[in-house]
This record gives sequence, C-alpha cells and structure tokens, in this order.
Amino acid sequence: MKKLFILFALVCMTTMPVLAANTENKKENVDFTKIGFHKRTDLQPQMQMKDMFKNYQRYLNCKDVDKFLSIYDDSYKSSDGYGKDKLKLLAEAVVKNYPDMKYDIKVISIDVDVDNATIITREKLSASVDSNIQYIKGKGYIDAESTNIYYLKRFSNEWRITSDFIINEKTAVRYGLAKYVPMLIDAPSIVAPGQEYTAVLKMSLPDKYKALISIDNDPISYPEEKIPETFRGLKPSGIQERILYSNKENKNENATASIGIVKADIKEDNINVNIVGLGFLSSRVNVIEQKSDNFVINTDAKQQGGDKQISPVEGQNK
Repeated sequence: MKKLFILFALVCMTTMPVLAANTENKKENVDFTKIGFHKRTDLQPQMQMKDMFKNYQRYLNCKDVDKFLSIYDDSYKSSDGYGKDKLKLLAEAVVKNYPDMKYDIKVISIDVDVDNATIITREKLSASVDSNIQYIKGKGYIDAESTNIYYLKRFSNEWRITSDFIINEKTAVRYGLAKYVPMLIDAPSIVAPGQEYTAVLKMSLPDKYKALISIDNDPISYPEEKIPETFRGLKPSGIQERILYSNKENKNENATASIGIVKADIKEDNINVNIVGLGFLSSRVNVIEQKSDNFVINTDAKQQGGDKQISPVEGQNK
C-alpha cells in the first residue's frame, strides 16, 4: 500500500506542470456533475412531480376526469393489465358512484433518473354509498387505503405516468351496524400462482349480535365477476381464517370477506332473525411468478433450490 502511494505521488508531481499549463491557457471549469456516475442536483423534476400529484388529488376531488387522465400517458399499462381506456371507465364510475368522495394522496419518496422516475405514495379514499340493499336502511360507507408505486417518463419537459404497481390495498364497504363494528381482513401482499395462503378476518362484535361470514378470493377483473358465496358463523373468538389458493393465470386478486350481522328476537316460540348490518372487505393479493437466479418457481413442479422473491418492478403482470 505504501509503495502504491509513493508511485501515485510521483505521477502527480510529474503531471502537475502540464495541468497547470493547460489551466493557464484554457481556464476551463470542469462540471463533475456531468462526468461518470455523478447525478446533476436538479430539484426541478422533484418539484414538478410533487405538483403533479397535488393536481392528481385535486382533479379527483373536483371530479375532473379529463384533467386526471392527462397525467397518464397514452401508453399507460397498469399492473392489472388494463390501459388508459379502461382507466377512464373506472375513473368515471368512481366519480359517478361517490359524489362526496374525499381523496388524499401523500408522496412518500421520489427517485429521478434522467428521463425516468419512480414515485411511492400512500392513498386514502372515503365516501358515502347509496344503499340499494334490501333490509338495510340509510347510506353505507366506503373507505380504502393503499400503498402504490408509479412509474413516470419525461416527454420533452413534461412527466407522465406510464405504469403503476399497487403494493397493498385494503377496502371496506359497510352498511348499518357494520359501520360501527371494528373489522378487517388480512392476506399476504404477494404470492406465486397456485400458491396456498391464509386470509384472516378479525371482528369485535357485541355479544347480543351474531355474524355470518364468507371468506374467498376473487381475481381482479373488469367488469367484476361474481362468485357464489358460502356463509358460516363467526367463531366466538372473533377471528376466522381460511386457506385459499391463488389463481394459476397470473391475475392479481382480492382476498374478500362478506359479513352479515344479525340479531335474533325470541318471543315465546317464535324466532325472528333481523339483518342489522352488512360489510364487504377486501385485501389485495398480487399474484406474481417468483424467480430465482436460474429458474422460475412453479408450484406445480418440484423446486430445485432456494427461491428469491423479485421486486415489484420485475414482477409486474403484463
């Protein structure tokens, strides 16, 4: 190490006069931010993107679908496989069905390269829902929370969203007494196709009420496909779980729970069961083919070694 240092010092001493002469003649300043791996410290893209997501929130709350869609590039493709045309239909449905919607989006991190950027956000939606359900009077309530990754690209001096990935998302729609009963469903955020996983429902229900529940998984599709449900009584512990198997088509899915809260009125020999609340919960499950260094994990085949979970960027569904 000492010998290398001496050699380095000798090289510097012999080249110094040349460098000095060049400096005297050209008097040029070197911009190291444009050399090698140095990044230019330019705050303009970050400010542009912060403003963009402020507008994202404002356009949704103002129900301005056209301006909301202008944030997305025409090449946009979601991790669920739909493009900008389908996004427009979904945005229009949200605006129509939830006129008093409140939407909040918070930017957690911004990573900018030259013409590409990755944004991580946390988002919340809340709104009232008109009741069209028999036996339940009054409006329902929907609330949703999610953590998301947005992928952006620079077009000239304008940034637009080209893709996204929902890391996790939980949604609850509740009517009647269910609006006041603590309840949640939990499931893993990422599984492999055909993989076994457990969905867990937790509720805190007053003793005088009973709950009938159904736990299932539904692939995410537009329009939504309805799957027949089988209801069971909630366990006294208030915790119910079910082992599910993810679909083998690489479609992202939701672990869902449908809950009916009932109260029994017993008068002499007559028993009347009244439905006093309904709840519909979902927890997003991303179905991703997980890769290792040399092979793809297939749950139908025998594994040949240890597995390594890939990042959401690598594992987006096409």
